[in-house]
Formats: sequence, structure tokens, C-alpha cells
Amino acid sequence: MNCPACDSENIPGDDLCRDCGLDLAGLDATAWGVSPEDPVLAVKLAGLPLKTPLVLGPDATVTEAIDLMRERHEGCVFVVVDTPGPIGVFTEHDVCVRVAAPGRDPSHTRLRDVMTRNPVALQQDDALAWALHRMGVDGY
Repeated sequence: MNCPACDSENIPGDDLCRDCGLDLAGLDATAWGVSPEDPVLAVKLAGLPLKTPLVLGPDATVTEAIDLMRERHEGCVFVVVDTPGPIGVFTEHDVCVRVAAPGRDPSHTRLRDVMTRNPVALQQDDALAWALHRMGVDGY
């Protein structure tokens, strides 16, 4: 069986891909109506019609982030500085758990204090199957 993430040849019945470590358990059966051999799973992330992400700096307030997310109908804002890649991500979930529940004032709370630090980032040449796998394994 070929791995849907890296196309490496694996022995049928292997639980993990020998090259990329993708969990292959159950992939020899069709799940959710999509076959593991479906070519759409091999599409590279760079080939998907992705939107430009919302970005703010770490000193932006939660209110600024919420206003931007609401205006653009998005569920998260990436927190960036002058380094490659985001240093954090601030999500709708963070609003509930890290701002509202503890009773923080969103107009005075900075993203750097409530963001999820060092988010997992995929590469543009990763396959859609790998992205879906990471989402499942990492719980989002």
C-alpha cells in the first residue's frame, strides 16, 4: 500500500508509514466515503485555494483580534513578528477559555498573553492527507 502522505510503498497491514510515520491503520478500507487512494488526498497544500490568513502582532489586543475575526468571518488570527512563521495563534476557543472564563478585559489583554505559542505549521509541499492526519492526531 502506498502512503497517502508521501507515496512511499509500505507492506499491506503496516500500522505506520516507514518513511513519514503516517498512521496507516484502517487506511486499507474506505472511510468516510473517501478511498485512501483518492488522488485528492495526495494534493499538495500549495495547490489548494487557501485564503490569506489574518495576522496581528503580539501587542494587539484581544478586542482587535475579535473585531478582525468577526469582520472577516474567520476563527483565528496568527500572531507574527519579524521571524519566519507565526509565533502563536489566537482562536475563538482562546476567547472562551483564556479570556472570558478568567474574566480578563479584552480591551486590555494582549494576544501575547493568551495565544497558543509555537503552533504546528505544515509546509506547502505537504499532502492534504498529512494535514488531515495532523489535525486528527493533534486534536484540531
